Amino acid sequence: MALLTAQMGAWAVMLLMGSGGAEEEGGSKLKQRAETLASEARALANPRGCEKVEECEMAGFGHKPCGGPREYIAWCSRTTDAKTLRTRLEALEKAEKAWQEEAGLKSNCGLARQPRLRWADGVCLAR
Repeated sequence: MALLTAQMGAWAVMLLMGSGGAEEEGGSKLKQRAETLASEARALANPRGCEKVEECEMAGFGHKPCGGPREYIAWCSRTTDAKTLRTRLEALEKAEKAWQEEAGLKSNCGLARQPRLRWADGVCLAR
């Protein structure tokens, strides 16, 4: 949970850094596109329904300005359309990268550590 909190804190800092000053129309539209794709990807990734950890999957989620995913997301392969989710995650990465470049966002350049997949009570977790 501490890792997730730290990642969310870093994301909030990036958002604040990009929101200062005059925001261009294009930057605003790119940000909205990235937020929409993030919401859609989270809705597609169903972490419930697996009977063992081997049925769980995980992928990078989003893009940090210095590169790499900003966090990781886990889902159940039995209850998630993985192909659609992966397509959405790729689009999200590209959209966030475009928005960050246009807004001139910077980050701490720390890499988001890939967590382990866990399974508890039918729920896939990235911890």
